[in-house]
Amino acid sequence: MRLTLAITAVALQLLALGYLAGEREWVVHTGRTVWLRTAPIDPRDVMRGDYVQLDYEIGRVDRALRRNGLTNRTESVAGRGPETRVYASLQITSDGLAEVTALSDLKPKEGLFLRGKFDPAMAWGGNGAVRYGLEAFFMEQGKAKGLENDRSQARRGVPLNMEVAVGANGLGVLKGYRWESLGIIVAFDTVRRTNLQSSFPQTQNVIVGAKVELKNHGPDPVALVDLPEGRSFGLVCDARWQEPAYRWVGETNTLPTPEPRNVIVLQPGQSHTNHLDLMRPEWFVVDVRTNAVSRLPAPLQKLAPDWSNGFRIEYRPPPAEACAKLPNAKLIWHGRLRSQ
Repeated sequence: MRLTLAITAVALQLLALGYLAGEREWVVHTGRTVWLRTAPIDPRDVMRGDYVQLDYEIGRVDRALRRNGLTNRTESVAGRGPETRVYASLQITSDGLAEVTALSDLKPKEGLFLRGKFDPAMAWGGNGAVRYGLEAFFMEQGKAKGLENDRSQARRGVPLNMEVAVGANGLGVLKGYRWESLGIIVAFDTVRRTNLQSSFPQTQNVIVGAKVELKNHGPDPVALVDLPEGRSFGLVCDARWQEPAYRWVGETNTLPTPEPRNVIVLQPGQSHTNHLDLMRPEWFVVDVRTNAVSRLPAPLQKLAPDWSNGFRIEYRPPPAEACAKLPNAKLIWHGRLRSQ
């Protein structure tokens, strides 16, 4: 009897594994193919044997996009609470990437959607972390290290897009990857300052400016739009682990009309550098927390040196319709690009 039960248990496990493998193979051949942009990473070793560990921009979903039972869901303490099955409704943007339009705990009746789970182990504050079962990309032995070296060295600052087949039930299966053409690297200008207002004065490096390099890593020419006074760039609060504490004052500014002189064509391997004076008022930020003492704009240099007060610099060119009559309009890259 025990032997029969053991054989039955093993057979059931094999059947379950076969079903899962068959389902994924079916999705690869019949599912709709979408491209997901991986999130920028800071230089670090994320190798795990023969697979690459990935994080996605759609892995952090703004509270405003939550629907149904997720509307009031909070993750105040990391690692607590059960995982919740969720469904991310997707739309394809003009640059061919998929983005989340809504996140719900109810399966959509129609449209393109990707299923995943809220991950309590990766949730801090109110910004929900979602994992889609696509976070490990297995490769042939020895090739994963080469991909990681590209991400951290040769193609540092270049977004990596993952090719995903999505089935009718929302199951996503990784198929491959591609690099985007444009990469962004930021180097900061700092000065040594001593905080004399503290009971224990400390001297530290304070960021006062940034050198932003945009480089064409692709095989074809790419055009940029470099608006005066660094208006093609913005500040994005790094809200991977919690809701943003600050908002950049220039977030709602209207961009000036681009002119022919603002268009810069980069041949393969060429780069263009901008210098941003982060001491100027147009780079100030405002505290948006409910318990904020002051709502007055403040320079980045005044923020407490806390890990949560982090920002990324984002290249954000004018929309395609504003550039339609410019020279080399067809070469202009219109996607947004965030630094590490």
